[in-house]
Amino acid sequence: MLEPWRPAVRPADSPASRPIAARRRGGWLVARGRRHARDAVKNLNPDSVRGTALEPTFRDIAERLEQATGGALPAAEVQLTVAPEHTGADLALACFPLARSLRKNPAQIAGELADAIAASPAVARAEAAGPYLNLSLERGALCERVVAAARERGSSYGDSERESGQRVMVEYVSPNTNKPLHLGHVRNAVLGRAVARLVASQGAEVLKTDIINDRGIHIAKSMIAYRDFAAGETPQSSGEKGDHFVGRWYVRFDQELRAERRRWDEQKGLDAAALEKLDTRKREQLDEEFQQQSELMQSARALLQQWEAEDPEVRELWRTMNQWVYDGFAQTYELLGIDFDKHYYESDIYRGGREIILDALERGVFEKAPNGAVIAPLSKHGNLQDKVVLRGDGTGLYITQDINLATIKFEEFQLTRSLYVIGSEQDFYMKQLKATLELLGVPWASEVHHLSYGMVYLPEGKMKSREGTVVDADDLVHELRAMAREELEQRLGDGGERPPDEELERRALAIALSAITFNFLLVGRETDIQFDPRSSLAFEGKTGPYLQYTGARIASILRKADEAGGWSAPSPLVLESDAEWRLVQAVALYPLAVADAAQSYDPARLATALFELAQSFNALYHDHRVLDAEEPQRSSRLALLEAVLAVLRGGMGLLGIEALEEM
Repeated sequence: MLEPWRPAVRPADSPASRPIAARRRGGWLVARGRRHARDAVKNLNPDSVRGTALEPTFRDIAERLEQATGGALPAAEVQLTVAPEHTGADLALACFPLARSLRKNPAQIAGELADAIAASPAVARAEAAGPYLNLSLERGALCERVVAAARERGSSYGDSERESGQRVMVEYVSPNTNKPLHLGHVRNAVLGRAVARLVASQGAEVLKTDIINDRGIHIAKSMIAYRDFAAGETPQSSGEKGDHFVGRWYVRFDQELRAERRRWDEQKGLDAAALEKLDTRKREQLDEEFQQQSELMQSARALLQQWEAEDPEVRELWRTMNQWVYDGFAQTYELLGIDFDKHYYESDIYRGGREIILDALERGVFEKAPNGAVIAPLSKHGNLQDKVVLRGDGTGLYITQDINLATIKFEEFQLTRSLYVIGSEQDFYMKQLKATLELLGVPWASEVHHLSYGMVYLPEGKMKSREGTVVDADDLVHELRAMAREELEQRLGDGGERPPDEELERRALAIALSAITFNFLLVGRETDIQFDPRSSLAFEGKTGPYLQYTGARIASILRKADEAGGWSAPSPLVLESDAEWRLVQAVALYPLAVADAAQSYDPARLATALFELAQSFNALYHDHRVLDAEEPQRSSRLALLEAVLAVLRGGMGLLGIEALEEM
């Protein structure tokens, strides 16, 4: 039985002593002060600022806007945007929506509101810029609230109770038991983990699950190859990881099938030139004919039938080979830091769903085709094609068991939402599944959500499985760990104190995993990725190691301050430069970025905010002294850095990136 794997939910982190140069590296520009973390969050409203350090400031402005407009703009409906940097302002209000109700042009409204808002203690300057009201905030009190909140809450800064009372299930990875996890599974895994953590950070109870596809013709193929060619070899005797071992036999089946096809073609007098001349339809007919006549495929189908008849020997071989794979998966998940609360198995649920289908047929929801198949008439209820949900012989299809599993999930756990992390190649199918559930009339159908994500490409193109050219997850991690170790060795050089090899290996693994995780989460879910391992490991630019390095640098500064006799934050804080203010803004907006990423199920929004926060810190550090600054600037900056480190640690933990004490 596959057991759940449970790594620490949020790894701890810490400092490094070597500074990061702000320069072009790996195609990314680390620009000093040109972009800021506030760019990741564009809109502020009463709900988004609720419970944050920004709430008192926003509430005062919103109430004054309501009063100044005579109620035309209720405080509860105020929407402010983060002002573009070139304006020199912090927030802006677009006055176009008020033109009709106030019967004035937007520019006139902006001017009048500027006069009314200027008296707010939360606003340092209010001015009209055409149809926009630009607001520069009073920095002092806001700096105090923001820095204090982040320092007090630490890595939980950004968490909220917005989703309190919600029970959400996230299904991700969901592998087959005929091969090891590959690069595409890794993107699925880090995306599912990040979404689960983000939703949980907003107060929801989150259940992490997968559906293990442990039966079917693809499983039978690896079993046939092992039975016919392995001669009793095992993972233990071969010294091979269990999932890799079973995957080898899946590849072997495909190799033998290709050889059989070549012989079959030769017997029919078909060479490569003759096959090339055939049209697509004829080639498809030949493929189908071969599939029916192939001895190997006949053996696989016969074995599957024996499995379904619960033949003892077949079932024993199936359990043995699946356990080898489960043992291998467990090692990979532990390496990646992935865990689950519950596993579902296709072998347990594949027969279910038939009763649900037949009941819907009796109620007139579904229809029967002339061949006896049961059809969900989706075309009558939208723009989707009709979907066969039960074959004419009464056997189920994938959608039959998916209907069954969706029902089991909601009934077993009383879910309020169910999220499926599944690749974009299944977009159409997932639309059909949801539409079918809606036709069935289940009350929770609207709370089934497909989190589609794009493909991962390498220079060779889209990954494949059966040809044995897949990039295995284990190989990927080990390769990047070796590259990270090489980078660490170069930075250590020959001088100075050298950490133990075990510690260097631990750091190299953390850096490798951060490179993979951040690379896969930085872009929007539905965007295809061209994965470049070398550039993902860069210590500068849009990378996970850049975040780790920034956090380690800040922690090193704070550690040195403690070693120099300690410090305490002054009251009030003295943070007067624009660079310091940009960093305060980034910390203030961080909880909004977390909530936005959680609500949209898009970790890229948080990843972007963290990268831009790191940029803003490095810009400050480049232009302003910290440890050797005069007081009270020194302690004020240290307090600000402590707040920034809390954000980095919390944010990286949500993404699944370990923060390091030293790099």
